[in-house]
Order: sequence, then C-alpha cells, then structure tokens
Amino acid sequence: MRLPLARPLLFTFIFVVIVGLLVGCTSERGRLDAIAQTAAKSRSAAAIALRKAFYAGEITANGAIDLAYEKVDRAAGSKVPASTPVSASDIAFAGAVLDFVDQAEPDIEKKVLNEFFWVRLGTLAGTAASAARSMDDLPGARAVVLAGPKRWQNDPYWRQHPDHDALASMLLFESGEGDEALRRLQERPDLDEQLVQVKETIEKQMKKRPRK
Repeated sequence: MRLPLARPLLFTFIFVVIVGLLVGCTSERGRLDAIAQTAAKSRSAAAIALRKAFYAGEITANGAIDLAYEKVDRAAGSKVPASTPVSASDIAFAGAVLDFVDQAEPDIEKKVLNEFFWVRLGTLAGTAASAARSMDDLPGARAVVLAGPKRWQNDPYWRQHPDHDALASMLLFESGEGDEALRRLQERPDLDEQLVQVKETIEKQMKKRPRK
C-alpha cells in the first residue's frame, strides 16, 4: 500500500534537482562561469557581458575578480584542479575582468574600492601575465600585465610587488617598448636588487640593438 508514495516522492526529488540547477545557472557564479567561457573568442565581448551583468545587479566586481583568480592562480586556493593547466581562455577572462573594472569603476560602491581591492586587482594582472608568459604567450602577457584602472599602479604597490614590477618592464622590452621599460624604472626613487638587474639587462640589450 505504500508503493504509490514512491512516485510523488520521485517527482518531488526531480523538481528539487531542476530548481537547484536553474538557481545555479542564474547565480552570480553561474553567470560568471558562462561569461568566462566566451572570453576565448573575444576578451572585449566578455568585458561587455561582465559590465551588463554588473549593471543588472547579477554580478559583483569582487565576484568577477575571485573567479579570475581561480582560473590563473592554482596556488591561491583555486577550485580548479592543480593539474589543470592555465589556458589562453583563462588569461583572456582575467583581462576581461580587468577591463570591466576599468570601465565600471565610477559605479562601483566606494566602500568596495578599498586598498585591498586595488592590491588584489593589481596582483590579478601580475599573476595572469606571469601565467601567460610561462605559456610563451608574449602578446597575451603584455595585454594584461598593466591592464585595468591605473589606480593600482602606484609606488606602494610596486614596492610590495617587485616581481610584478620586473615582469612588467621585461614584457615591455620584449614587446619592443624598451624606452618605456627603462623610463618606468628610471623614474623610481629607489630599486631593489631584482629591479636593478632587470634595468641593467634591458640597457645592455638595447645597446646591442641597431638604431632605426
């Protein structure tokens, strides 16, 4: 006599699963994942999609940064398996997030734009660029290493992140922007040993290159 109860319970279970899936698809994480999948085809289109979702109240800037970090930094508590290599799509999504924040900055709540936010944004640019360079993707690395709002690019940030600073200058040099690479280092009041070595390396290499 209890067998008929199985069917209503089954339907209830299926309903709960479907609702759960629908909620997942419309959650912030679900929308960000969907946008991230489009970044490989067009970084700019992904940035536009992020901006639209932000103004629709469907995502937050911090949520976008969190997912970008997961994709480019396997050592930062990423939910992506450590054995999964960072892809060009992951780099493009990080770039899209940096572009989106640059575009939407005036409308992001002031309480969100604290120092931690800017440091996190800067380190996202550095981490993504480092990952791209390790993949021998020089254009991809150059496109993200100084991306996003200029606000994170200040002396305190560079002093705390000399690896990113050195990487930025080397990428500029390797991309044919040697004068800019040296300028940004020459303007610093002081350089740590790593940056001094980078500066000297660039200067030596530029002397060997024929003048146009």
